[in-house]
Amino acid sequence: MLAKVPAGPFEAYLRAERQAGERYLGNMGRVEWLASFAPIAPANLAVYGAPPGTAGYPLNLGSLPLQPARASQPIRRSGNGAVETSDETESVERRHLCRAFGRIGVMRGVDATQRLRAAQASRSPEELTESLGDPSPEVVRAAIDRLVALEGERAAPALRARLLDVDLSLVADIANALRRIGDGEAFGAATAALADRRYSRRLAGVRALAALGDERAAESVRRLLEDDVAGVRAAALDALARLGDVGAGAECGRLLSDPVPHVRIAAVRAVTRVAAHPGALLAAAAEDEDRLVRLEVARHAAELPARSAKALLEDADLRIREAAARAAGTRELGALAMALTDDPAPDVRRASAHTLGAMHDERVADVLVPGLEDRDALVRAAVSHALEELLTRAGAVRRLCDELASERTERRRASVYALARLGARDAAPALSRLADDPDPDVRLALVQTAADLFDDPGPVMRYLATDSDAAVSQGAAMWLLRAARPAR
Repeated sequence: MLAKVPAGPFEAYLRAERQAGERYLGNMGRVEWLASFAPIAPANLAVYGAPPGTAGYPLNLGSLPLQPARASQPIRRSGNGAVETSDETESVERRHLCRAFGRIGVMRGVDATQRLRAAQASRSPEELTESLGDPSPEVVRAAIDRLVALEGERAAPALRARLLDVDLSLVADIANALRRIGDGEAFGAATAALADRRYSRRLAGVRALAALGDERAAESVRRLLEDDVAGVRAAALDALARLGDVGAGAECGRLLSDPVPHVRIAAVRAVTRVAAHPGALLAAAAEDEDRLVRLEVARHAAELPARSAKALLEDADLRIREAAARAAGTRELGALAMALTDDPAPDVRRASAHTLGAMHDERVADVLVPGLEDRDALVRAAVSHALEELLTRAGAVRRLCDELASERTERRRASVYALARLGARDAAPALSRLADDPDPDVRLALVQTAADLFDDPGPVMRYLATDSDAAVSQGAAMWLLRAARPAR
């Protein structure tokens, strides 16, 4: 790509890159290495897979004992970061590069599924240790499990060596494996990382401590609540919540006003776990400008002051209202009753029905019954289920039979369908009286549900086939015609 660049300007460009130190990695013979995007400065760059304790670790490419690349054997980096050579034999250069880069180069041409199966079937601790540097998280997880199964406690050194340098999504997996085999050194290594100048190490350390679950880490983790990096502060909050540090409630509460939304979200989770009285601390967060923060607060609506819980149940965002409805307690009974009948979003009405059904107070049935008339079928089904959960099936059938005498036509018709959903054949005597209901919609509902409500719908259908309403009589007649057909 740079072949046509004149030598003078190119050398000046390289000098500028070396002096800046932001993208320049090093050189190997005549090959200069630069990263097009390096989120970690080269001074902090650790190439995962390089053996700790070796010279130049974190990796200094210029220190690798490589021979200059021959013209017939160029060294290049592929699009996925793999180091490749054109020679089919594994040269000295290739062996050093594969060791430094976790053998990604050796694995080129083998897809992740094959590598995963190989790791799952491997009986070689050396191969599994190399697989800990695989670019696929699933392969690494399989290698962790297999290595522990084969080696037990002897796997600890290899796992510890990767604990702080592995992909952050895998830190907890390695820490959990070390905890399972009873490694006594992982705690010290993770704690020491909290003071590292590299934020990635601090982040890995706090995640590892959270997974190790040792309560001794709480005091050290608390200090990271003041870290300059938002991701580290959020991880510290999650770790304190997992460790159950009940003395950190006030300190976690201060981060509810952090300038970064995802830190405030983590603070909400932490406060609910470690604060003795989280509601008072969370009240202000119920009015946070960020919808995701309010959504997290809404998931703990039962612990909030009544005013804050009500505000979340009336929030402009339907997902926040839904979360608040699912988490609300008996104190919000009135607000839930209004949400069940008046909220414009079916998901919110359905969530309200679910919460009301879990209150275990038969008087709540009076609040639930209006939801039987909801225009959304899923909401009506949720109300029927809630009544059954609240009153038991027998109690729900009795209550619905009482509603068959309601003055409201919509209530009688909705109760017929609700009984059909319950398959309430024991309600047949009460339902038979609806054959003379003054409203044709109620009689038509009886026609449409008779097969689910009567052991023998024939008598009711023959009576309704003479109904004065055309829709009812024709519906009953069609049912009788189908019933008269011989079974095939």
